[in-house]
Amino acid sequence: MCLICRYVHALYLGVQSRWHRDPERRHYYWRMMFESADISMLRLLESFLKSAPQLVLQLSIMIQARQVLPLQGLSASASLVSLAWMVASYQKVLRDSRDDKLPMSYKAVIVQILWHLFTIGARTLAFALFASVFQLYFGIFIVAHWCIMTFWIIQGETDFCMSKWEEIIYNMMVGIVYVFCWFSVREGRTRCRMLIYSLTVLVENVALTAAWYLYRGPRTSDFYAVVMVCVVASSYALGTFFMCVYYCLLHPDGPVSGWGHVVEKEVPVETLASPAASLPPDVVSSPPRTLQRTKGSDRDQGSGVDGDVFQVRPLRGAQAPVPSLSPRTEGPVIRIDLPPLRQSLGGNTLRK
Repeated sequence: MCLICRYVHALYLGVQSRWHRDPERRHYYWRMMFESADISMLRLLESFLKSAPQLVLQLSIMIQARQVLPLQGLSASASLVSLAWMVASYQKVLRDSRDDKLPMSYKAVIVQILWHLFTIGARTLAFALFASVFQLYFGIFIVAHWCIMTFWIIQGETDFCMSKWEEIIYNMMVGIVYVFCWFSVREGRTRCRMLIYSLTVLVENVALTAAWYLYRGPRTSDFYAVVMVCVVASSYALGTFFMCVYYCLLHPDGPVSGWGHVVEKEVPVETLASPAASLPPDVVSSPPRTLQRTKGSDRDQGSGVDGDVFQVRPLRGAQAPVPSLSPRTEGPVIRIDLPPLRQSLGGNTLRK
């Protein structure tokens, strides 16, 4: 019901953006984009919480039975495509909802779908092979990998939610995604972290597949075992190939030339000269670039916050009105030096 209500709200905001004129039209338009990004994030987490475990279970049953029924193959294929589709869809919607990021082309989306399709396919197949022989050890491996990935994400100091405990729960959910594929949750360059994750997944896939190959049952022929090993290896190699194609040719910020440099595309002057400076401060004309974490009491005092993930900040160049305070002359004046509050700046952006 939560997703249905958000879909209805997004449609309502889209209709309102069509009925109104500027600046109200831009206000409803960006609110619709924020809502779409929230929906994509929820769908992404839902897919990896439901479709990914179901896919591993279906593949494990097929391997143990050594036959694929038409309905089983169709269901497993739909689950795999939905996982790859949701990752690429979320990254495109997120870039579309930010005016400081260049949009992702449809060619890049297709290549991203192929990238995640083959890498997730190799990952789930390696899981299914290992789980068909070592059920208990597979559960231990999944829990250990999830804990390590969750602590790694927490160490990266993400800033997606509005409170510390909500951020920890969010990191735990993203840790489940990290069991199957890479998902950038930090602002800025993440190439080193992605390289570490890719090498870790490669080592794990090789270890899981090798363990199945060495300890498989006597009913499994050598030809069948070699075919399954080749499928895992070729699928991961194809996923890595499409990942290199995306970063070298189709990345929105420009092709990668070396490990530490990205050739930035020139942004047209028309996109820089945004008319947002002439709009009143209370009109949403551009998406937020950062999220400012606040406490629960501070959030209750705010007006107009309905629990959305994104928090709109003042526009660039718009100065907040300074309240006029008259100095107090009666009685003693006590000055208290408060320590500066730590403001953690970060955004729900992806280094795609």
